[in-house]
Amino acid sequence: MTEPNVYIGGKATNVKCVAFDKDGTLFDAACFWRYIDRLRQEEFVARVGSEHRQSWSRLMGLTDQSIDHQGVLAVATTAEEITITAGLIYQLKGWPWVQCKQLAEEIFREADKNMELDQAFRRAEGAPEVIHALKEAGIYAGIVTSDALPRTQACMRLLDVADRLDFIITPEQVENGKPAPDMVHAVCDRLDIAPSDIAVVGDSLVDLRMAKAAGSLAVGIVTYEGSAEALAPEADILIRSLGEIRVG
Repeated sequence: MTEPNVYIGGKATNVKCVAFDKDGTLFDAACFWRYIDRLRQEEFVARVGSEHRQSWSRLMGLTDQSIDHQGVLAVATTAEEITITAGLIYQLKGWPWVQCKQLAEEIFREADKNMELDQAFRRAEGAPEVIHALKEAGIYAGIVTSDALPRTQACMRLLDVADRLDFIITPEQVENGKPAPDMVHAVCDRLDIAPSDIAVVGDSLVDLRMAKAAGSLAVGIVTYEGSAEALAPEADILIRSLGEIRVG
C-alpha cells in the first residue's frame, strides 16, 4: 500500500510526522501573551513596586501598543523568563540574588495558579481538525513547545486532541530548548524515525531554526504583519493557515 503524501502549502512531501509548535501555531499567541503577561505583571508590581511596571513591559517586549514577536515573552522558555525576571529584580532593587530568584519563581507560580485556560488559550482556525486528519491518515502528529509540560497537556485537553497525539516534547525533557535540535531528536528517538521524516510547523524563527538544525522540513506559519518576511529566510515552506496542511 502506498504511503499517503502530506501536502503543505500545495507542495507534496514525504514526511511521516508533523510536529507542531503550540502558542502562535495551534493557539492564538497574542491572546495568550496578553493574558499571561497581565497576570504576571500584577504579581511583579505587587512585590517590586508599581513604579517598575514599565521596566517589566520593556523586559518582556509587550506593551499596550505592540508585541515583540522575537522577544522574551514570545520566545523564551518559562525557566528563562524566571531567570531574566530575577535579574531585573536584582537590577532594580539590589536584593540578594537568592531572594530575587525566589521572588521571580513566586511571581510565575502565583500567575499560573490564577490562570483560567479557557480565557488564556484561543484555538487557531483548523487546529484540532488538522491533527485529526493527519492521525486518520496514519501520519504521526505531536507537539514541540517551549511551554511547560503540565500546561501543554492541559491545553491539548482543551483542544480535544490529548488522546490523539504521538508525543509532547517540552523543555523539561531535553538538555537544550529551541532553537537547538534536541526536541526533534527526542521525537525521532520516540518514534524511531529520521529527522528528515519530520515537518516542524511553527510561527517563530526558533521553531524553524530548530528544524533546520535537526535536518527536518521547516514550515513557517504566517500569523502577524511582517512575519512572512521574518520567517522566509529560514522556512522551506510558508503557509498562512493550518488548512494548508492536508493529506492526499
